[in-house]
Amino acid sequence: TAPEAAGQGSARQGSARQGSAASLAAGDGLPAGTLPDQVAAAVERLLSDLAAAPFAAPEAPRLRELGLGPRALAAAHRAGLLIRISDQIVLAPGAAAAAAEALARLPQPFTAAQARQALGTTRRVAIPLLEYLDRAGVTRRLPDDTRVLTGSGDPAGRPGSS
Repeated sequence: TAPEAAGQGSARQGSARQGSAASLAAGDGLPAGTLPDQVAAAVERLLSDLAAAPFAAPEAPRLRELGLGPRALAAAHRAGLLIRISDQIVLAPGAAAAAAEALARLPQPFTAAQARQALGTTRRVAIPLLEYLDRAGVTRRLPDDTRVLTGSGDPAGRPGSS
C-alpha cells in the first residue's frame, strides 16, 4: 500500500532487500554474512528510533553510541536497510517517498523552511533531504531557491547518478 511504501507502516517491512535487520541477524533476509550480527542489531535499534520520527536523523554521537561508523552505514545502505541522504544523514527506507507525499501537500513552489516544517525536522536534515530528492528527480530546485515536486523521478529516493 502507499503508506507502507512511504515508510509510514513498519520501517522494517518490505522485500528481502529491505528486510529487517533482525531477520538479517537471524539469517532470513540477505545471504548469510551480509551484515555482521552487531551491525544488524545496531541498524534494528536505529530503525526503531526512526519509526517514531522518520525524519529525525540521528546525530553523530547517537551513531557512535550504536556502533554505526562509516563502513557499517555503507553496508546497511548497500543492504537496503538505510538510505544515505548525505555522509552524515541516514534515514529508513521509504523516508524519501514519505517526504515526497508530505511535500505534495504544500503549495507549489515551496521553500526549504516550509519543507522543514511539513516534515517536522531540522534544517540539518531538511536541506540534504531536499538535495537528495532533487538528485532523484522527485523535486526540482528553481532559480529563486524554492522547489516544486516534479511528478517524476523515483519516489523511493534512488538517485540515478549521485
